[in-house]
Formats: sequence, C-alpha cells, structure tokens
Amino acid sequence: MKRSLLVLLILSFLPAQVKWYQGNLKGIRDLSIRINLDGLTDEPWEQKILNFIELSFAQTEISVDQEIPIPRLVVDIYAIDSRAEEVSSYMINYSVYDYGISESEYIRSLEDTVITRKLRTYKVYEREMLGQSTSEKIQLDIEKAVMGQTAVFIDQWFRDNPFRQF
Repeated sequence: MKRSLLVLLILSFLPAQVKWYQGNLKGIRDLSIRINLDGLTDEPWEQKILNFIELSFAQTEISVDQEIPIPRLVVDIYAIDSRAEEVSSYMINYSVYDYGISESEYIRSLEDTVITRKLRTYKVYEREMLGQSTSEKIQLDIEKAVMGQTAVFIDQWFRDNPFRQF
C-alpha cells in the first residue's frame, strides 16, 4: 500500500501533456511578419514594434522576408484605451502559420505513393497574453509585452532547432 502511494506521488509530479506546439517550429528559417493593431492606430508605433521584432530575429538565424507568404508570424494587438476609466486592457496574440497536410491525407498519399497537393494553412504556434494598464502607459506596457512574447518565441525556436545555437 505504501509502495503504491509512493508511486502515485511520484507520478503526480510528471507533466500530463507537453505543449502542443513543441517541435512545430523545426526547420523554419524564413518568416514574413504581419502586425495587426486594433484599438490603437499609430503607424510609426506599429513600425517600431515591427523593427523590434526584426532586430530580435537578426540575432538568431531567423530571417525576415516579407515577400514570402508562408510561414508567417502574425502579431495581433488588441487594445481598449479607456480614457474615462482608470484601467485600459490589451491582448497580444503571436501566431505562426505554415503549410501542412492532415494526417489522413498523409497516410493516403503513402498508400498511393502519390504526393498529395492538398496543402492547407495550419497554425503551428500560438501564444496569447492579456494585460491591463493605465491609459498613459498602455503603449509602453504593450511594448514590454511584445518584447517578452518575442523572447519566448525565440526560446521556443531554439528548443525546436537546437543546432542553430552554434
């Protein structure tokens, strides 16, 4: 009885599930970036965010090529800048879209020895962040959040491409 409780205790610390996007960034070297701002319309600020992301990628082997359609990093920034209220809110969503085929199509193409052409666009990575700020500091707080999300994305990219660190 004690032995089974000990085994259950040890097994309870093991993670039940890995991150669904783990390994999905493997082999991605070129990306196009698209930034969608909703709630804040400031084109120079949007360019500032794009420049920061591009500079962060320049330190890695991820190159930014706006001419390629896929894979694409989409950064959605939704903000509610409430001047009347004390609290303003924002949401930042990082998503990477890439081509892929479904498992059933892949298995069918192996059986037929014909390569399928039914590629679809799939979301291979996603992270979302919600935050609150004051109206005066909302852009600064969004910039800090974008920096954090970019660092997490680059970290995941290095986990999926470990030999690219050297």
